Amino acid sequence: MSEGRSLFIVNPVAAGGKTGEVWPAIEAELRSLDLSFEHRFTEAPNHATSLAREGVEEGYDMLVAVGGDGTVNEVVNGLMSPGTERADAVLGIVITGRGSDLARTIGIPANHAEACARLTGDRTMTVDLGLVGFSQEGERRERYFVNVGGGGFDGEVAVRANRAPNFMGGTIPYLSSLVTTLITYRNKAIELILDEGEPMQMVVNSVIVANCQYFGGGMRVAPDADPNDGLFDVIVIGDIDKIDFLMTVPKVYDGTHITHPQVDAYRAKRVELLSEEALLLQVEGEVCGHTPLTFTIIPSALQIRV
Repeated sequence: MSEGRSLFIVNPVAAGGKTGEVWPAIEAELRSLDLSFEHRFTEAPNHATSLAREGVEEGYDMLVAVGGDGTVNEVVNGLMSPGTERADAVLGIVITGRGSDLARTIGIPANHAEACARLTGDRTMTVDLGLVGFSQEGERRERYFVNVGGGGFDGEVAVRANRAPNFMGGTIPYLSSLVTTLITYRNKAIELILDEGEPMQMVVNSVIVANCQYFGGGMRVAPDADPNDGLFDVIVIGDIDKIDFLMTVPKVYDGTHITHPQVDAYRAKRVELLSEEALLLQVEGEVCGHTPLTFTIIPSALQIRV
């Protein structure tokens, strides 16, 4: 069994308040496993980041995010000190929110009892992190991510999906938001630069920059992504028309959309995305800014208890 102190950062409003309801059962399970831990509840957006930073400063060996993918992302941003290349503690995950796309790639069980039991072990997975620079309210800002970021149509969909009722789960709100957004969305002209390559001018629906494989509640958008290969998988959905796009959506769930003639896949350590018309950025399903975007891979930056 792993030694050391663990801090659980619990987002009680994740999954429409479900997390707050199931936390007592999770806490009882943890105590039955004789795990040394404390817990703190988040009280506002981005509070998990400051709680994680406090936990690091207080010497906790493992910080456990209890919530959805958004909660995990906030905790990761607290684990990484600005400008560093390694997280300051191990990350643990108990998924309770509607998003569980990261867990699908790295193998975190959805069952709470099984997830808690994993936290008492010594096995960790080392993964890369992405760092994205973006514009927000006239300023340049940065955010770390483990799973997937992207610009364009997926950002617009995320805006709508995040307004959907939480009780509907992760897949249904995303699909309904996708269809609604598609009605009025226009593909955008962009400039894409991969590593030191020549700028590519193109019209796109979306540019997905993936460290892991899944997003949108189970869509296998980057089927070949490996979170520890030191590279992003960059999925470019080109100037596809609306009907063709809708016909292709079911293929995203098994990753076969990659064969579509309007879908291109690249690998890169650095991705720069420029556009005259602002493209919204989504990171782990949360909208946090817009173009110009710069994605940089940070190899082997994070250890996750699995």
